[in-house]
Amino acid sequence: MVGTKAQFIKTAPILRELDARRMPYRLVYTGQHNETFDLLEVAFGTRAPDEVLVPDFEASTQRSFLQWCLRYWWAVAQRIARGTWRGTRMGLVHGDTASTLFGALTVRLVGARVGHVEAGLRSPRLLAPFPEEIVRRLVSRLSAVHYVPDAQAGKNLRNVRGAVVHTGGNTLRDALQMALARMRPLPGQGGAGDYALVSIHRSETLSSRADFNLLMEEVLHAADQMPVKFVLHPTTREKIRSSGWLPRLAEHPRLELLKRVDYPEFVHMLIGSCCLLTDGGSNQEEAAMLGLPTLLLRRATERMDGLGDCVLLSGLETDAIRSFVRDNVGSRWRLNLVDGDSPTRTLVDSLHGELHVGG
Repeated sequence: MVGTKAQFIKTAPILRELDARRMPYRLVYTGQHNETFDLLEVAFGTRAPDEVLVPDFEASTQRSFLQWCLRYWWAVAQRIARGTWRGTRMGLVHGDTASTLFGALTVRLVGARVGHVEAGLRSPRLLAPFPEEIVRRLVSRLSAVHYVPDAQAGKNLRNVRGAVVHTGGNTLRDALQMALARMRPLPGQGGAGDYALVSIHRSETLSSRADFNLLMEEVLHAADQMPVKFVLHPTTREKIRSSGWLPRLAEHPRLELLKRVDYPEFVHMLIGSCCLLTDGGSNQEEAAMLGLPTLLLRRATERMDGLGDCVLLSGLETDAIRSFVRDNVGSRWRLNLVDGDSPTRTLVDSLHGELHVGG
C-alpha cells in the first residue's frame, strides 16, 4: 500500500523486484497523494495500481486531509464488505505517514500480517516529530515483520513482537541507483548549476507559524546570495498561498518556485546544486549517499545519515542557516558512488521466505 511520493520512490524497487521474480501482489494506492505518481510510474517502470482508494485527490490541507481520511475508510469498508481482499496473506506498508498507519490497520482488518518497511526509526519524544513518531510506534505494534535499514533501527525494536529483518540499508539506495543509471556518464563532482536547492514540507514545519515564517525569510536571504530552486510539495504550495508569502517569494528575481518533478529529474537537480536546504528525512538520506552539502532545517533529527560529514543540523538558528549558505555559494563537491548490496533484494528474499515457509 502506497500513499505518498516518498513512499512510492522507496517502494518502487520492491515492486520491480517482485515483478522480476514473478511474485504476485496487489498494488494499492491510498490516494493521500496523487501528484506526479504517473511520472514516477514511467520513471521507475512500475505497473499501474490495481486500485486507487481515493482517486483524483490530494490531501494538501488540514481540511482535505480529513476528507481523505473519511473517503479512505469508506472505500476500505466497501471492499471488506465485498471480500475484495479476501485471501491476502501479507500487506506491506512503508515509513511513518498516515497512509502507513491506515494501511497497517487495513491489513490487520482483512486478517493478514503486516510487513513494515523502514521500521525502527525512533525519536526519544512521542510528540516530536509529530505525528510521525506516534505512527511509528503504533505500526510497530501492528506489524508481524519489521524490515529495518540499520543496526540502530534493529536495536530500537529489540522488544517488539514479530520478526526483525535487517535489510542492510534503505531501499532508497536502490531507487537512487536506478535514477543515477539514467544519467551516465556521471560528473565527477556536483554543483555545476551554481544554485541552492530547497525542499520544505514536513507537517511540524508547516504547522508552526513562527518556524515557517523564519524559514521563508531565510529562503529569501539565500536567494540574495545565489540562485535558489524551491521545489514545492502540494502542502507547501498551499501553505505559501494561504499564509500570504507567495507575492514576496514569486517576486524575487533569483528564486524559482518549482512544481514537484519525477525522481530522476529531482536527482539531476540535486547533483547540479551547490547545496541543499531541507527538512526532509529522505532528502537527508539522498544527500548523505551522494555527498551533497546539506543543511537540515530542523531543531533535532532521529536520523544519523550524513551528520558530521556532509549534513549539518541547523537547529533552526538564523546564524547557522546564513553561515551555511554563505559557505556554499559556488561550491563544488565530490559526487560519491552509490553502491553496495541491494536492500531490496534482501527484503524480497525475506518476504519470499515468509510467504512460502512461515505461511
